[in-house]
Amino acid sequence: MAKRILVIDDEELIIRSLTKLLEKNGFEVFVAKSGQDALVMVEEERFNLIISDMRMPGVNGVEAVKSIYEALEKEGAAKPPVIFISGYADKKCEEEAESLNPVAYIYKPFDISDLVNKIKEALK
Repeated sequence: MAKRILVIDDEELIIRSLTKLLEKNGFEVFVAKSGQDALVMVEEERFNLIISDMRMPGVNGVEAVKSIYEALEKEGAAKPPVIFISGYADKKCEEEAESLNPVAYIYKPFDISDLVNKIKEALK
């Protein structure tokens, strides 16, 4: 059974690229274009991994994942590992993300094989 990955990003090009890359590598991909949408999806589905952009309108990636983790904790469900992706070298954001123990914090543009390796490592 294919591992299920939730991609949270508001940039259409990144969404299309990640979806194509992940599906090519045998993953089942679900997309949320905002943190709010992601929270709704997590209430209905379970995922093996989350890949989240850091900067999005409204709720940023860290806030979205914190909300998701809190909702899962209330249900007694496992928290999937997370990989954060950012187009900005921002130490403050990275420090905030570290509080969630991400598998990785990757800057755009990123090396595709590096991302796939980090995903496979996280899903072992």
